[in-house]
Amino acid sequence: MKDLSRRLPTTAFLIGFAFAAIRYLPVPYFAALLYILVSLAAWELVRLARPSRYAWPLVFSNGLLVALAFSAPWFSLAHALAGCLIADGLFFLFTVNSKERLEPFARDWGILALAVVYLYFPLFFMLELKKLGPNYLFFLILVIAIGDSGAYFVGSAIGKHKIYPIASPKKSLEGLVAAVLTAGLSGWLAMLLFPIPVTTVLAAPSTVTAVWTGAVIGLFSQLSDPVESLFKRAAGQKDSGTMLPGHGGVLDRVDSYIFCAPLLYYLIYYFWN
Repeated sequence: MKDLSRRLPTTAFLIGFAFAAIRYLPVPYFAALLYILVSLAAWELVRLARPSRYAWPLVFSNGLLVALAFSAPWFSLAHALAGCLIADGLFFLFTVNSKERLEPFARDWGILALAVVYLYFPLFFMLELKKLGPNYLFFLILVIAIGDSGAYFVGSAIGKHKIYPIASPKKSLEGLVAAVLTAGLSGWLAMLLFPIPVTTVLAAPSTVTAVWTGAVIGLFSQLSDPVESLFKRAAGQKDSGTMLPGHGGVLDRVDSYIFCAPLLYYLIYYFWN
């Protein structure tokens, strides 16, 4: 009960904040806000990974290049990756100046690359969904939230067959099936609450398309979450941080979107037309 009393105010704030940002913020301001949030998640991830030293300017500048690639038409993802490669390489070239720093060099560079590939790149597909229209993001959020709730309640009640004993010991096959089914139904509900407008580029999905899209998102949400949990288990931590009372860290709140934001974007373009 005490934990619930801490979670509810945070949940109410997050719902209101997310709704206002998605519905009302212009794309450039939304991109800036997304960069800040992903950078907070990257800060938590790097601390969990425990490099031999913390090169925060590189973490955040690498992320800024990725954000720019998704935001500016004159700057591509290839430019961003080349910039990250050159900046990181020069940093290590001129700072690895002892045998003590040489030994963890590859691991430290790998952690920098991890922040880009695992967080900044996939989560900035949320900006691509925002460009298509706010309701695409609302579809994603509602499907993930209902699927997670279905997995939690069914898994808590009848879950017996564990599927991720190391990453997420409490997650069960029964909960996974419930997540897929409830997320599929929530795809239909999302289309009712947040209708997708028909444009010259994209057509609104049929009810059947919305349902199977929701089911696929529900499945991959349950796969994305335990991947993030592996980082916490490896670091011996229950949560990625303490920034959100009752919810852990920012990374704990965005973990499902790491797989699902790019997945929904490509499902829309390849299957919704």
